[in-house]
Formats: sequence, structure tokens, C-alpha cells
Amino acid sequence: MHEEWAKWIEAPTDHVTPAGRVKRSSISNVCEWVKNSWQRVKSETVVKSFKNVALAMHYMEMKMIFYTKKVTHQVKTTMKMILVAMTTIFWVSMMNKLYYGC
Repeated sequence: MHEEWAKWIEAPTDHVTPAGRVKRSSISNVCEWVKNSWQRVKSETVVKSFKNVALAMHYMEMKMIFYTKKVTHQVKTTMKMILVAMTTIFWVSMMNKLYYGC
């Protein structure tokens, strides 16, 4: 698409203001640039791009599954540690009540 714009900017037309600034191109020009650019894209390129996107999505899905399993394991481990700590605190307090009466 840059090539299309370059052709337009280099063409001797009135797309420059008297102050020397480039005027905004018309919507029809931009549509023509997009159409011409897409016509130059090979169909093999589009197919390869979709395949690459599919592979990337599969990779991200697998990464998320691994991450979820990893986080789940970490949460379970943390919960076990908290349960052990709370059980220990409970039994220590019960023993204190029984032994010291407080």
C-alpha cells in the first residue's frame, strides 16, 4: 500500500496546499490503493498466514493449559500448607488449653 501512496504523492497533481503541506487523499484514492494492494498479494501468502495464525493460537492454547495446570498445582500446594499450618495452630492451642488450662 505504501507503493500506491508513493505513486500518488509523486504524481504531478494538486495534492499539495499553497503552504507546501500534503492534502488528505480522497476516500476513493485510498480504496483504490487497498484494492490494488490486495490484488498483488499472492493467495499462497494468505494461506500461509492463516496457517501461522492457527499454529500461534494452538501454541497459546497449549501454553495456557500448561500455565493453568501449573497455577492449579501451586494453589493446591499453598492450600495444603495453609491447612497444615491451621491444623498445627489448632492442636497447639488445644494442647495449651488442656495442659495450662487457658
